[in-house]
Amino acid sequence: MEFSHKWVKQAGCKLFGKDDIDESDIARIKYLAIGESFQNDFFIEMSLEQPPKPFVNTDGGDEWILCLRGGEIAKLAEDYKDKSNAILSMYYLDYEEDDDWQEYCCSTKVRTTWEKFTEGIVMESYYEEHDDEEFDDWYDGVRGSLWRDIVLFTGVEVLRIQGTQIPDLTVLDKFPDLRVLELVETLFVSTDGIENLNKLEQLSCWRD
Repeated sequence: MEFSHKWVKQAGCKLFGKDDIDESDIARIKYLAIGESFQNDFFIEMSLEQPPKPFVNTDGGDEWILCLRGGEIAKLAEDYKDKSNAILSMYYLDYEEDDDWQEYCCSTKVRTTWEKFTEGIVMESYYEEHDDEEFDDWYDGVRGSLWRDIVLFTGVEVLRIQGTQIPDLTVLDKFPDLRVLELVETLFVSTDGIENLNKLEQLSCWRD
């Protein structure tokens, strides 16, 4: 199986305990978090376990307490339709807060569920040393091409992308089982295919 970045493949091999992986292996991965860590390196997290449903990550801030669902996703999709060079953000939307949802997100049950789920996550980070000018070229190159590897993970149910550049939202066609998406500082050159967001159960998108 061809990957654009060796470190992504190496992480997959570590997850499966194999020297090589193929499409059938990658299709078994249900959770993927990938991108730049904002500390001058890149990371990948993967799990074969089905992510919690509904999905709430208690390691972060309020991104899941305030995540979009149902008609809220449709409103954001309509607002960003036909835009270019767009970083999607949910924080400017005017919608009524759901007290029951917020209470659920802060519950002991959710925290315990997330902690148990993280036990099955394999995480790797990647960094290359370069001279100053070469480093920028390398870093921007990874940010602009990482999507080519992301779309290989066709079985994911929860996809979290951080600090990358993606041509457009038609890439979501690659994930038939996707129900939860998080986008952090992720630039879309075009918002073509943004109607794909309406298929999601949860969407969290924001600027750092």
